[in-house]
Amino acid sequence: MAGLTVTGAVRAPGTSVSIEDLDCAAQGPMQVHYVTRSCDRMDRVHGVEMHSLLSGIGLDVRNEAKMDHLMFMVRVSGQDGYQVVLSWAELDPEFGACSAVLATRYNGDRLPLPTLVMPRDGRGSRYVRMVSRLHVMRAV
Repeated sequence: MAGLTVTGAVRAPGTSVSIEDLDCAAQGPMQVHYVTRSCDRMDRVHGVEMHSLLSGIGLDVRNEAKMDHLMFMVRVSGQDGYQVVLSWAELDPEFGACSAVLATRYNGDRLPLPTLVMPRDGRGSRYVRMVSRLHVMRAV
């Protein structure tokens, strides 16, 4: 059962989420269009919003601190070592609402591990294939 691990500043560090569980919760399809140095693509994806997944696990917020959840970042790591960092504020629908999606299916085919898809990005540079870890960090 392949999946990803959620570590860091969450209520249950080390939580493992299987691709099967993600796929069962997936929404879609949605069309995503992006360009890279070598291609211009349009794909149909199904997936789970990262905000929804991490909200379900729970950030390790300090209730005494005003708007403490805005101090968090998420490092998304692929098996190949490629990483991107997203702020919680850009993921949160009440703020940036950037709609970061952990895609479980591309053009109907189920993936072995999710791909981070940023549907509103014109470039594919923040797409991370074969996501194996989400590491939640608190800004200092």
